Amino acid sequence: MRYVNFLTGAAVLSGVLAIGATMANAEAAANFPQCLQMANQVKGALANNSQSPNYQEAVKQQGYGRDFCLNGLYQNGVARYSEALKLLGADKS
Repeated sequence: MRYVNFLTGAAVLSGVLAIGATMANAEAAANFPQCLQMANQVKGALANNSQSPNYQEAVKQQGYGRDFCLNGLYQNGVARYSEALKLLGADKS
């Protein structure tokens, strides 16, 4: 009986992990191109706004964005890149 309970628990846990991995991969694939696009926009904005009083903070946000994107946290990376663009006055909103 204990063996059956163990197998049932293992099967449920495997299912939950598989669903979570599938959802994470779908989100990652959908946002990766956007992350790259934002990285290029920030790079250009930094090159064009080197005299901005917020330049150093924007560079920091760019680094955070890069780190998030490289670790698969694309939504967080895009948010940091957006913050860098706002600091430089180059956001499109």
